Amino acid sequence: MKMVVVFVLWVILVFPAGAFAADRDGDEGLYRMEDVVVSTSRTKVSVADAPQSVSVISDTDITASPFERIEDIVRFTAGVHNTSHYGFQTGGIMSHLSMRGTGRNRVLMMLDGVPLNDNFSNSIAWVAWGLIPRESIERIEILRGPSSASYGSEGLGGIINIITKNPGVKHKTSIRGIAGSSQTYGVSGLHSQKGERFGVLLSGSWEESDGFYMVDPDGIEDFIIRRYRDVGKAFGKVAYAPDERTDISLSGLYYQHESGKGREYFYDDILLDQYRMGFSRRGDIMDWKGMLYLNRADKTAYQDRMAGGVYVPDRDEKFPENRVWGGEIQNTLPLLDKASLTGGIAYKRVSMEYEEDPVTGDRYVASSGRQEFFSPFMEVTARFMDDRVIANAGVRYDNVRNYDGNGRDSNPREREPYDLSYRSNTWDNFSPKAGIVYHPDALTTLRTSIVSGYRTPSLFELYKVHERGGGRLLRWANPNLDPEKIVSWDIGAERLFADSAWVRVTYYRSRISDYIGPRTIDTFTVNGVRYVEEENDNISTVDIHGIETELEYNFGYGLTSFVNYTWNVSEIKKDRENPAREGNSLTDDPRHKIRGGLMYANPQVINASILLKHDRHRYTDDLNTEKAPHFTTVDFSVWRKVFDIATLRLNIENVTDEKEYIEDGRLYYGSVQFDF
Repeated sequence: MKMVVVFVLWVILVFPAGAFAADRDGDEGLYRMEDVVVSTSRTKVSVADAPQSVSVISDTDITASPFERIEDIVRFTAGVHNTSHYGFQTGGIMSHLSMRGTGRNRVLMMLDGVPLNDNFSNSIAWVAWGLIPRESIERIEILRGPSSASYGSEGLGGIINIITKNPGVKHKTSIRGIAGSSQTYGVSGLHSQKGERFGVLLSGSWEESDGFYMVDPDGIEDFIIRRYRDVGKAFGKVAYAPDERTDISLSGLYYQHESGKGREYFYDDILLDQYRMGFSRRGDIMDWKGMLYLNRADKTAYQDRMAGGVYVPDRDEKFPENRVWGGEIQNTLPLLDKASLTGGIAYKRVSMEYEEDPVTGDRYVASSGRQEFFSPFMEVTARFMDDRVIANAGVRYDNVRNYDGNGRDSNPREREPYDLSYRSNTWDNFSPKAGIVYHPDALTTLRTSIVSGYRTPSLFELYKVHERGGGRLLRWANPNLDPEKIVSWDIGAERLFADSAWVRVTYYRSRISDYIGPRTIDTFTVNGVRYVEEENDNISTVDIHGIETELEYNFGYGLTSFVNYTWNVSEIKKDRENPAREGNSLTDDPRHKIRGGLMYANPQVINASILLKHDRHRYTDDLNTEKAPHFTTVDFSVWRKVFDIATLRLNIENVTDEKEYIEDGRLYYGSVQFDF
């Protein structure tokens, strides 16, 4: 009932105000149909012509958001769910983002087309969502639904592609300082300029915060200090255009953080550096595009254990110099007057090196492995009936080879030492897709698509033996894992009314097979301590269906709004490990999600935004015996430019003071930015 009341109140707030603005003259309108995206296919296409549901978060939207990190900015998009609270930052061990009910770690994150899911450091392919300075972002493209036909592994639920800014013709320099709750302080800056052929963009930021107190609802662990964070990041891009048809760019990213987890000897230290070289050539007949990239990571997780009633240092878990490198090249060729064919090849190689340094004793633990992807792909797009019908079809073949896998432990707790060399294996994955878009008129779009996808097991799941809880949990690697696979279809419609109201409704349905999860091998008790032995396995089949509804309204006079509602059911259809879970919902994904916002832009007076988020009906355990409390959060931001060079800003997160959501309750941040 509370959900219905919240939704009705929001609609009452939105539409009466629009009644007097509907017939206004001279206002800008929405112009939704002109947005351009590239994530949905291998060539540029407008949002209206995309066969799958796509959203674009523009530079203006990013500026209006009170949040610094991508995972917080995208949490208000239809179909997207983030189970973490705003202050969590990134702990280096968990991805909290899910899309269309597929579960955590099934969203592909890209930066200018480069895949960022690391594939090596843990079972959930961790992503540093805060790795890119916000000032560097041009827009964020969100594609809902499987993406393997275009981009390969990972994106069962969808894609989040961050597009960075190019150097601008107009010289720009900005410096921003921020301070706020929990002793949070930060500074960031950007410089951009461009000459006739060359351009350069540089940005960076630093932030430190005392963070918040963690809470363990099960009472198993104690957290005695705040979950602090210390973050530094930098991004640079050099662009060169030797002629009007050719573009070459080189970009680099540096990211470092230390994140405390609530105890003195329980924290992460992570260093990432990433590089990309891009090339495009617009020919008389064919258009070429390619890139090379390298992602490197050096991660250390400092672990403690309980001894004599207190937590003491135990071991340092290290992933030194893990790498992902690859490249791709593609060519787009016109076919007749209204069709084009895009074909290309992508390659990616992943390496994992893991070792442990015990604080005491001479125990030696290590594991390693390699993963290699070779992926030709092809897409065809055709237009009919004076561009009122757009058809798109494509297929990608991924040959994945896993090799050099091994794991060792010279002195495992309560178990025999092991030194294992895992056999190599190869997977072949075909990922087809097809979609069609129909425009009955210039303001209406009807679309449907059927797509398939897969997620290859990470090197962590295949080769690393995972220990937690001071040795009480041991999860064996499983080199015999198969990729998770999904088949999904959707159908939807969108309409722009009087250049003021935009509405979109989408129904989707998916089935995931070979869903990866832990399978219990043995449980036993030693000296009153319970030990659990598990193995990663393909244990489940999951059925998913849902509806996404979206509304945006422009009142005029600088006032715009949005509201979206997502209903999602993710049901475990079959579970070989625990049949009692069959018929239950996946954990941590609400059945009902409401998001809304009001934005007011009047540079001569004030700019402001207010965002609403409401979730309910979310289970926190596999057997669906416990539900998370439903809650409503409101976030507020107000800013104004003064003296033509300074922008003052105040952000208030969690205005509703939901302490079950953010342990410290309401959060306040203020900033000042100087633009030259």
